Amino acid sequence: MNLTKKHRTAFDVTVRVLLALIGGYFVSMYSAILIGNHLLSDKTNSIITGLMLSFIFYLVTVLFVFATKTTLRAFLVVFGFCLVLNTFNYYLQGPQ
Repeated sequence: MNLTKKHRTAFDVTVRVLLALIGGYFVSMYSAILIGNHLLSDKTNSIITGLMLSFIFYLVTVLFVFATKTTLRAFLVVFGFCLVLNTFNYYLQGPQ
């Protein structure tokens, strides 16, 4: 199968859109959980703060995905950031 430049560009844009949607969701979800659970405030205010800041994390993730030069780099950075947020949340929770 011979892919032309037009097909590669369309595939690249499709992958970036999916990465922005799914990766942005996971980044915002993990950031909301991390901020909501570990902010030193009362529980209600920390949850609201985490949810409000998750919109900013989502926006920054979408902008980053479309601003990077390669799709692979965008994927690796978004995946790494999700992994870091999840790891911080796991270790800050302590033993259960």
